Amino acid sequence: MPQETQLQPIEKASAQAPKWLIYSLSAIPWLIVFILFIWVLRARFPLSGIFETKSQLIGQSAFIYPFLPAERTIIMTKDNSDWVGQRILGDPVYLNARIPGSYDSVDVEMEFKTIHQPLVEFGVVHDAAGKNLELQPWYSSELENNQWRQVKSPGGISGMVLNDVPASRLDDHDVRGLAAWLATSTAPLMADVSLVTSTTVKLSLRGAHDFWVVPADGQIKMDLLIQDVNRNRNGGLLAISITKDDQMILQDAVGTGGTQDDGYGSVIPVKINQRNLAPGVYRVKIIADDDVFIRSLTTSNPRWVVGPRLYVGDVVGYATSSQAFTAYTTARHIVAETFHKEGLQTITFGPVEGKVQRTHTAVRIDRDDSISTPVVIQAPKGDIRIIADGFFTFTETSFFEPQPRRFTADTSGADEGIMAVLTDYDKVQHLDGEWVAASSSFTVPKNVDTMRFVLSAPGIVSRAGAVDIRNITMRFHRQPMTFVSWWNLILDDARRLWHRL
Repeated sequence: MPQETQLQPIEKASAQAPKWLIYSLSAIPWLIVFILFIWVLRARFPLSGIFETKSQLIGQSAFIYPFLPAERTIIMTKDNSDWVGQRILGDPVYLNARIPGSYDSVDVEMEFKTIHQPLVEFGVVHDAAGKNLELQPWYSSELENNQWRQVKSPGGISGMVLNDVPASRLDDHDVRGLAAWLATSTAPLMADVSLVTSTTVKLSLRGAHDFWVVPADGQIKMDLLIQDVNRNRNGGLLAISITKDDQMILQDAVGTGGTQDDGYGSVIPVKINQRNLAPGVYRVKIIADDDVFIRSLTTSNPRWVVGPRLYVGDVVGYATSSQAFTAYTTARHIVAETFHKEGLQTITFGPVEGKVQRTHTAVRIDRDDSISTPVVIQAPKGDIRIIADGFFTFTETSFFEPQPRRFTADTSGADEGIMAVLTDYDKVQHLDGEWVAASSSFTVPKNVDTMRFVLSAPGIVSRAGAVDIRNITMRFHRQPMTFVSWWNLILDDARRLWHRL
């Protein structure tokens, strides 16, 4: 009995004391969950308005995915390299990034090094087809040279100039000695008097081409003969636009005939006659697929050129032989390619030659002479597509420079007479060894979950080059928030998520 009387208060104490303790202990897991929930919300919707995420591009990030397609890249790990990241071997490659919420802009910073690759561009893709690109200058070994300095002209134009060249050179309307890298320029003010006798040039230009024309007596007059050689359609479409400094002057379209038999499609005349034009340089853009040929051009305008793309097809519908192609250009670098065995040939480009020995294989031809006047370019078999850093004409007297020369991976700057470059390029930040860092800012689109970025390394395959990337950092920005606006943002994001479901 004494033992029983001593045990009773102990049992009562053990039965009554844990009530508050049990409640407290049972609330701890919920408190932890609540704290974690708030932590996740603050991480995803930071009050500062800045969300930062990093990736080594080896598939371990929830927001930044590796570059694709896989056949143009190699994942580098400690097993096969002394650094971790991704090696780019082809051009172009694409990267998807998941947007972590409602943000206005994103800063992208990349740590990389180049191997036999003098130029890199980076940007964002705005359409599903991957054709609407917003590219920005990312790296240039030429412009990293100490002989170039970054300036802003008196007119507010950004660019790079040689050390002994004034910044005002960027404002000059004389485009000779001027190059442009992912930048536009104001066209020089030019005007001509019409030719007494119109010039007719026999052509065989295939698909879309850009003609650059100086108005004569305030007029652009061009008569084209076109031919649609597609056997599987009754008719196609050729569109025409005329612009000056990217301002639309004219838009029009013409139906093409096509053909449903083994014969040739009919030759259709297309007349372009635009009057009352102010002095300047006008871009006449012919938009068509590669089954539409321009067979001839007649014009009373003394100065006109075409480029930088030039696609020379066969002479008539389905001929197996081709006519020799001859033109004039001040371009320093071209890339030539043929898609038919009949187009295998040796191309003469001023004092140099280049052999196109395989179909569907781009061949780079560069000249390093000091010739500044137009040189002759010849393809004895025609049937060739050429992309250049300059423009072409088919009569030497009609040549002029409509725009600054394109700044490319092969541009040698001062060695080619280039004194200034129109560009928003910022010199890279040098890190350890050969590693550098570059960065750009982009607008975050509304009502989408991901952004698609593109990295372009022109000519990387032909150089057997590479771009090694060891880290990408993305910082998403929006305005800093109060607790109320922060909570409203969370509710708004939840509502948009609900509607997507």
